[in-house]
Amino acid sequence: MARAYAVRAGQRISVRCPFLYHGEEFHGKGQLWDLSASGWRATGDHPVTSGMSMPVYLELADGGESKYLLIDSAIVRWSNGRDAGWEIRTIDAISRARLIRFLDQVEDELSCQLVEARSR
Repeated sequence: MARAYAVRAGQRISVRCPFLYHGEEFHGKGQLWDLSASGWRATGDHPVTSGMSMPVYLELADGGESKYLLIDSAIVRWSNGRDAGWEIRTIDAISRARLIRFLDQVEDELSCQLVEARSR
């Protein structure tokens, strides 16, 4: 059976951070691997299936006032065992701004590391 793939809305940045997700009858935790302003790829301790939608908390190491960034609603777009691709459906403006700042910060750090490596 052929799989349908959608074009990703934003470039994912390779970053590792913990996250929590809450389904109707379970609470899961996992490791986020790739992140963009529109979603992420992650591995969790509780399997999810395509189409599931739930609140998610991302643990960002950005010095923010809260340890966690709340995604009010994220939907699972694909899953393979404990790995899954998630899309942000609902996020408040303050959380979205924090997410964008975090991504910009990580991208700047990666660019600096690349420049330093090339100058050696």
